[in-house]
Amino acid sequence: MRPTSTTSADERTGAVLTVDLAAVAENWRILKRKAAPGCEVGGVVKADAYGVGMVPVAKALQDAGCGTFFVAHLDEGIALRAALGEAPRIVVMHGPNKGTERDFAAFRLLPVLSTPGQIERWRTFAETNDILMESLVQIDTGMNRLGLTQREFEKLMGDPAGFLGLYPLALMSHLACADEPQHPMNRQQLLKFRSALETFRGKFPDAKGSFANSSGLFLGPEYHYHFARPGVALYGANPVPGQPNPMIPVVRLKAKILQVRRVDAAAPVGYGASSMAPDGAKLATVSIGYADGLRRALSNRGHGFIDGIRVPIMGRVSMDMTVFDVSDVPESSLGPGATVELLGTEQSVDDLATSAGTISYEILTSLGHRYMRQYLGARPSAPGPKA
Repeated sequence: MRPTSTTSADERTGAVLTVDLAAVAENWRILKRKAAPGCEVGGVVKADAYGVGMVPVAKALQDAGCGTFFVAHLDEGIALRAALGEAPRIVVMHGPNKGTERDFAAFRLLPVLSTPGQIERWRTFAETNDILMESLVQIDTGMNRLGLTQREFEKLMGDPAGFLGLYPLALMSHLACADEPQHPMNRQQLLKFRSALETFRGKFPDAKGSFANSSGLFLGPEYHYHFARPGVALYGANPVPGQPNPMIPVVRLKAKILQVRRVDAAAPVGYGASSMAPDGAKLATVSIGYADGLRRALSNRGHGFIDGIRVPIMGRVSMDMTVFDVSDVPESSLGPGATVELLGTEQSVDDLATSAGTISYEILTSLGHRYMRQYLGARPSAPGPKA
C-alpha cells in the first residue's frame, strides 16, 4: 500500500503565497473605468499570469466580464482555451512558429503576425485550407523588438497580394516608455502608430488598433484605441511609478521560521561570511530562498516584517533559507508557527523590487512553485461526475 500524508499542506509547506482573485478582478474594473469609450480592456495572463496562476486568474477575469486574453506562447493559449471554453478571444502574441498554424485554427487562437515570414505562412495556410480567421498584425513603432519594420510594412502595403487572405482584427504595437509619461518616445510612437493604422485601414477599413499596456492606459485616451492590454497592473504593481498606486494589492507571501538563535559573541552569518552579527543579536532562519524566487540580490539589503516590525536580511540569501535579524521582535511573536512576511500590507511587490534592484515584473514572475498557494475569491470547482 502506498503511504498517504496525514498532515495538511499548510503544515508541510515552508511558505504560503496568498492570491486575492477578487483584487485581480477589481483591478481589471479600475482599468476598464480608466479606458476611453469604445476601448475593450483585455487581460494579459502570459507567464502563468505573471507568476500568480494563469487559470484561476483568467477565470476570475472572465467572471468579471473580461472577454479577451493575451498570452505569449501557443501552449499557453491551448491551456487557456481548455480552461475558459469557447467564448473568449485568446490572442497569442508570439504568433505561430513554422508548422503550428493548424493548432491555432483548431483551438481558435488568434495569432499576432510580426514578420513577413509569419504573414506569408499564415496566408498560405488560410488559403490552402479555406479558413477565414481573425489575426492581428504587429508593427514596430520604435522599440526594435517584435513587429514589422517601417520598410516591411510599406512593402506589404504596396503589394496587392501582401496581405491577401488575411482577416485582420487589429493592427498592434507596443509602447517602450509608457511608465515615464513625459518621455518623448511615447508621443513619437503614438504618431507612428496613428499613421500606420490610417494606412492599414486603406486596405482593411474595419481594422482596430491595439496599443496601450498597463501604463499606456494612464497616458490618456488618445493612446487607448480599441483593445488595451494591461498586464502587471492587474496583479497590483504600480503602473504610474512615482505616483500613488491606483491598483489593489493582490499577493501576500509569508515564510515560516525554522529556527531562532541568539548570537553569544559577534560572528559571521551565512555563505561567504558577508555579514557580521553583533554580540547578543537574535537571528531567525526562514524557509525561503532564491529557489523560491527570493532574489539573491536581496542579500544584506532586503527585509521582511513580523507583526509590523521590520526585520533585515542578514548575510546572503541561499537556495532554501534566508536569515533575518529579529533582535527587535518580542519572543511572543517568535513562537511555533511564526512567519516573516515578504509581501503584504507592509511591503508591496514594488517595494520588494526596489530593494532587489529590479522591477515588479521580475518579482512576480519569479514566485516559486514550492509555496503552498491559496486563492481568495476563487470560482467554486464544478462537481465531478457521479460514480
